[in-house]
Amino acid sequence: MSYRIALVEYLNTYPFSEGIRLSGLENQNEIHRVPPSLCAQLFEERKVDISLCPVGALGDMPDYEICGRYCIGADGEVGTVVLLSHVPIESISEVRLDDESRTSNILLQILAKNHWKKDWSYSYDNAELQESCLMIGDKVFENKNKFPYSYDLADAWKSMTGLPMVFAVWIMKPGTGRDIINAIDDAFDLGMKSVKNPNSPLTEWQKDYLLNCISYPLNERKMEALKLFRSFIGLA
Repeated sequence: MSYRIALVEYLNTYPFSEGIRLSGLENQNEIHRVPPSLCAQLFEERKVDISLCPVGALGDMPDYEICGRYCIGADGEVGTVVLLSHVPIESISEVRLDDESRTSNILLQILAKNHWKKDWSYSYDNAELQESCLMIGDKVFENKNKFPYSYDLADAWKSMTGLPMVFAVWIMKPGTGRDIINAIDDAFDLGMKSVKNPNSPLTEWQKDYLLNCISYPLNERKMEALKLFRSFIGLA
């Protein structure tokens, strides 16, 4: 049976994406590699059966089940979900949000209110040289050095809660066969072997990021963290 699967095309999903390619799942199923917001939208519109869905969008989803052994998470600094600023945090007044990720936008506002005790205003202004902006994904690697101040949101969440942060989980339509979920888990395992392979095309810093900054197992602490995150936005 063929399935429609959506996942994010960022470096942090490399073990999933490469594993799906190496395992042959890409040839057997319809794979959509899209930004986080589209992962949610495609599932919400029932255009895919399985999605690596940002946790901030779960409240809008039709019936779903969280599935699989893995997620996109971080247990401390993640490096690719950051508040970048030309002024120190105590001088920030307005932050430009990142239109690619509702989860990170929500996380920033949770941290501002409950951790940093700040009452900032937020916008989606397209100006390139904002005083302060939330930035996620691979573009952080290119832009971080343009700002003198950087605040890692996963690290701030860990400081506030003592828990890891979960950014995205695999969800499926109820009744979807376990065979495909197990196949995605196995594909991830294959993808991680590729990451660790000395002949991998990845650079050393990319390997370090995947092995030491992203935390993939969806364990009990991550489920506790997910429950807490959802409680902050009234979805517990």
